Amino acid sequence: MARSLLLSPRGVLAAGLLALACGGGAGGADPATPAHAGAAAPAGIGAGSDADLAGAHGKTEDFADATSLDTLKRRLSPDALQGVARLNLAARSLGPGLGKLLGSSSSLAGLAALDVSDNDLGAEGVRALASSSYLGGLRQLDLGGNDIADAGVEILSAGAGLSGLKVLNLSGNNVGPSGARTLAGARLLDNVRSLDLSMNPIGGDGAAALAASSHLGSLRSLFLLGCDVGAAGATALARSALPGLGVLALSGNGVGDAGARALAGSSSLATLEILDLSANGIGDAGAEALASSPHFKALRSLEVFGNDFGARGAEALKKRFGAALKL
Repeated sequence: MARSLLLSPRGVLAAGLLALACGGGAGGADPATPAHAGAAAPAGIGAGSDADLAGAHGKTEDFADATSLDTLKRRLSPDALQGVARLNLAARSLGPGLGKLLGSSSSLAGLAALDVSDNDLGAEGVRALASSSYLGGLRQLDLGGNDIADAGVEILSAGAGLSGLKVLNLSGNNVGPSGARTLAGARLLDNVRSLDLSMNPIGGDGAAALAASSHLGSLRSLFLLGCDVGAAGATALARSALPGLGVLALSGNGVGDAGARALAGSSSLATLEILDLSANGIGDAGAEALASSPHFKALRSLEVFGNDFGARGAEALKKRFGAALKL
């Protein structure tokens, strides 16, 4: 499950993937036992490994009573965020006006992390944030669930004001292959260490664009849950040069045996510590390819819930990965 999905619209789709991943059979978990989502960081802008990657630890403010733009405007006095590192305004449904309000507020100048997920920002709300002269210090930005689409990604990619970002969440935004290609070519990603594009229909072409990007040299975690990347996308990622990638989450992408074989044969992914391949239609052949990979020596968690392999594939995986295997 991707970060910050709990109680949000995109959480519905994430929960669907998780339910599929927890199905019965040798490739699935016991339905009565919750799956261990090791590839996911806890929800929230300051939680888990994301805060470490972004260097965004510190005091959090959420202005819980600010359920309208007028109330939020009153709360954003010049000293309202003094000493605050993280501002969490998730799931308020405040619309594009939220972006305009925040982008024009000098009180945000000291923020390290901003969560405005699930606010119906759209492309215009993103434009106000991207052009703000007060958000240049952001290292972590969660824009998930805002329907920014390809147009919003183009706006983000064209700006230079957010070049310090280390953690970027764009999950659940109706971003397609074109948007993924635009993002892959953007200097916005130069310092990004964690990128989440889950629940966007980027397809194999979008995954291939990311794999070929010259701007992802700092990337450590890539979340592409439910992105329809298929075997072609998995193969492109397997051939990519992503030095130091430690987390790759690909659940619900239909990579199949062909995609599993490509990933298993990738020396480029030898640094992976967490690999999520749940709900991908992987059969015995794919499971055995993963088990015989000469490259997965650093893996401490391999998640393969809800796949199609039987006892033969499960046994091969257990023998190779032991306690690191989650099925």
